[in-house]
Amino acid sequence: MKQFFTAVAANLVTIALCVVGGLILIIGIAAAAGRSTPTVVRNGSILVIDLEQALSDRPAEMERRSFIDDALMSGGENSVPLRSAIRALRAAADDEQISGVLLRGSISADDYASGYAALREFRDAIAEFRASKKPVHAFLVNPETRDYYVASAASVVTLDPFGALMLPGMSSQQVFLSGLFEKYGIGIQVSRVGRFKAAVEPFTRADMSPENRQQVESYLGDMWHEVKLGIAQSRGIDTTALQAVVDAQGIILPADAKRAKLVDRVAYFDEVLVDLQRLARVPSPGSDLALSNDSTVITRAPKDTTKLATNDSTADSTGDGTELVTADPSGTRGSASLLDGPRLPQVSLEDYAPVAASRDRIIGASQAVAIVYAQGDIVDGEGGSGQIGGDGMARELRRIRADARVKAVVLRVNSPGGSAIASERMQRELALIARSKPVVVSMGTVAASGGYWIATAATRVFAQPNTITGSIGVFSLIPNVAGLAKRNGITFDTVKTGRYADIFTLTRARTADEMAVLQRSTDAIYDAFIARVATARKLSPDSVRAIADGRVWSGTEAMRIGLVDSIGGLDAAVKSAASLARITGDYEVREYPRSKSATEVLSEMFERRAPPVSRLSQRVSERRMTDVLLAGKDPAHALARDVARELRLLLSYDDPRGAYARMPFVLRVR
Repeated sequence: MKQFFTAVAANLVTIALCVVGGLILIIGIAAAAGRSTPTVVRNGSILVIDLEQALSDRPAEMERRSFIDDALMSGGENSVPLRSAIRALRAAADDEQISGVLLRGSISADDYASGYAALREFRDAIAEFRASKKPVHAFLVNPETRDYYVASAASVVTLDPFGALMLPGMSSQQVFLSGLFEKYGIGIQVSRVGRFKAAVEPFTRADMSPENRQQVESYLGDMWHEVKLGIAQSRGIDTTALQAVVDAQGIILPADAKRAKLVDRVAYFDEVLVDLQRLARVPSPGSDLALSNDSTVITRAPKDTTKLATNDSTADSTGDGTELVTADPSGTRGSASLLDGPRLPQVSLEDYAPVAASRDRIIGASQAVAIVYAQGDIVDGEGGSGQIGGDGMARELRRIRADARVKAVVLRVNSPGGSAIASERMQRELALIARSKPVVVSMGTVAASGGYWIATAATRVFAQPNTITGSIGVFSLIPNVAGLAKRNGITFDTVKTGRYADIFTLTRARTADEMAVLQRSTDAIYDAFIARVATARKLSPDSVRAIADGRVWSGTEAMRIGLVDSIGGLDAAVKSAASLARITGDYEVREYPRSKSATEVLSEMFERRAPPVSRLSQRVSERRMTDVLLAGKDPAHALARDVARELRLLLSYDDPRGAYARMPFVLRVR
């Protein structure tokens, strides 16, 4: 028996040592993978921008992330911080190693990433790059409205001969689930304030209410006008002529697109590559710089210029004081490879962004402006992927308030709202910051309902013309499964000590008295919302009620009615914050919340105490799995994705009082 226990103990020790060793090895690999090799930009390089990488509102990265970082920190999401992309374009304009830009691919708009407000800021950066007299080439195959909106800002727009401009105008389709709930015996009861507060309609109606249709038509018209105006100005055509082409054809074939001056030429991608090779000064075969048969670039260079080669380059001595340098044809580690034939010097936006960030960084500045990103649904607690947790964000804001070096705060809002209590918790922390430091809000694609609630602490508010904002209203939504349970022979019985003790139960419908209690609570939160807006905008409560009522407004209309101060992007907001803080000289721009490294994520995974967001980990995992399964741009996938997202939205309804300041999920603009 003693030998048995000894053997068991020895095996357990061996297993424990293996587990500990494995964890140390994993963390070590993650740490090593996180230390990326610096990107080297070759002379004449083309900056390649893949539009498939969504532009998101999150902190810019100072270093290229490893694949482990991507997998653990963002669930493998394919996105680039908007500020990183804009800063890269500005750096490339002044970079003698960059000869031009290529835009390719099709925009992948993921919930709040690559929304039209973000795309406007990106287009402005493209126009700024063009001012440096360097060309921007755009190659399109079957571009949809978002794709063409961005590509139309390029110097040369090329359309594939077998492609077409998918430019039929904009539409917004909403999914209604009331019939599904009724079929399976699930009841939904709501209390709300605001005739335009349409967030509850997918669960209570089979179609849009007249008020909802009115507001959708209004802001969709404003967004389409902004898109048409941007395209018309970039292409040198009239908006009326553009609308005529859109209405006449919808799907515009290559010859018609060229005739309407929507594209500069119709050509294949290999023809675009020839132009890019000329631009990059890649010589023809037979010169000192030639394209070899194996598609690598061979150059004779002095030994002290071998630093221009990439990290994967190899060198062979020739004995005459020079070296043969075989450069990685992509130009940098991990760069985009344009095709499998002849290559040209190139660098991807993903690789170049950290290079631009390092050049732009100010070391040793005694003053800073903080950018705080608030992107996603507002939820109670810590929050998870794609969410803004009231507790987590409040804690971050407290740290910023205590930092003496931070002289001003810019809150970048890209959120449709959510939990009223979480919104109030963040607004309170921002209001405390505003007592000693200027707070400026920069609205992204959407800053509505709870997203506008948190903006009421700001000294100044910026929005884009196509920002979706407003939606000042509140609702409570309480489902019950009484019918579903009855159909399946399930019954419930309750004992309680107070009349309203089980008011939030899911096992029965609410009585009229209980609904009156809920409505009174909803009215009180709405009154508080109105008071926040009235104080922030220096308006009377009655005038705020006139423009509130749950209605959604475009950025242009919001400025007209006094809900925002200025039209402008994130950079304008940062400059305004620095001016309001009376910052003189150089200042650092800090971005929050800081992204965790792969090592930190792995460490949290194996701590004895689970991290605060552990309760959401399963929900986040399911969301990512759903997104993977429903990936695709065809109509069938799009419809299935819309239904799944609407159902998934119910999981984010976690406000302790069941009260929500949220707009309808109307970002499905096509």
